[in-house]
Amino acid sequence: MNLFDNSDAPQNGEIFETLFESKEVLIERIISSDKQEKKLYKQDHDEWVMIAQGEALLQLEKERKRLKKGDWLLIKQGIRHQVLETTKGTLWLCVHLKHHDK
Repeated sequence: MNLFDNSDAPQNGEIFETLFESKEVLIERIISSDKQEKKLYKQDHDEWVMIAQGEALLQLEKERKRLKKGDWLLIKQGIRHQVLETTKGTLWLCVHLKHHDK
């Protein structure tokens, strides 16, 4: 499989595709339109995101971050975050690091 295969942007929102999942990790490919739903996330695990194509503007608590092709970011567990803007066809690679109580 190639990360860029079948990567046409949706008309609205985003398309989420699971590339790999285990007990410890979930790897997703996300394809964004240029019309975001402005959904607020607060996850119980860390998430590493990278922009493989396009650009995005994120709100992380009180800080805004603009990401472009090749930029990556680690969003720590419990941090409220929201995608504010994306260019049409923005392609994300996301790695969710699942936490387990010992």
